[in-house]
Amino acid sequence: MLGRECDIMIGTLDQATTRRLVQAIPLGTYQFGIAVRSDDPLATKEEVSIDDLKDQTLLMVPTGVSDKNDQLRQEILEEIPNISIEYTTGRYDINVFNKAVDDNVALINLTPWKNIHPNLVTVPLETNIEVEFGILAAKHANSKVKSFMQLVNQLLK
Repeated sequence: MLGRECDIMIGTLDQATTRRLVQAIPLGTYQFGIAVRSDDPLATKEEVSIDDLKDQTLLMVPTGVSDKNDQLRQEILEEIPNISIEYTTGRYDINVFNKAVDDNVALINLTPWKNIHPNLVTVPLETNIEVEFGILAAKHANSKVKSFMQLVNQLLK
């Protein structure tokens, strides 16, 4: 999408492929959350522990899509080895959020997306794993985009 449909975007920097395929300027980190339907008992909690997920089915990206999701999956499986995990076809889109609602499953989410769907409530997850985010541009962007990225880099130093 970068370089074809848009010049720059804000996105996560946690994948090896993203770092190879784009220019990135780190801006900060996101925390993981658990998105559940508003009628789920977890929706009323201030924070969800991994142990709270025992009776849940988790919806998340498949192994290899995201280093940080892979780390989180491992952390969850170490504490709850028999947890039920369903995988998306890759990245999240509206169909994934609708599936979480329709199938009443807990979705591994990032806290900035807490209001992405009107029927989901995202509660922060107790974990030390964070996902870096920043400005992304195509690796071989046009000169205007390259100049913009250089300017932002200079301003952040």
